[in-house]
Amino acid sequence: MPRPSPTSQGTQIDLSQWAEELDAERRRLEKANKEKAARRGYLVFATDPERDPDQPGYREVFATEAKTPGEATAKVRPLAEGRRLRTYLATGTYRDELPEARWVA
Repeated sequence: MPRPSPTSQGTQIDLSQWAEELDAERRRLEKANKEKAARRGYLVFATDPERDPDQPGYREVFATEAKTPGEATAKVRPLAEGRRLRTYLATGTYRDELPEARWVA
């Protein structure tokens, strides 16, 4: 039976150590992802169906932190009664709307 060939450094890989390193990296990434998910920023666009899109006050923009889009919508709903709400993750796509957004804690 042929022997396993050495790696480019001339040593054999220790599979148990490699598995431990992978597991430690997985745990580190899980922790980082949980922290990110707990403080995501959302923009909520509230439009008034009674007004024309060209009229002032047709659209209001709210910014908030939440774990989910639904949680962000729930925070804004009492402030935007009767309006249609659309929630988006605050990314570079909506950077132009961010300065005009009202902060909701």
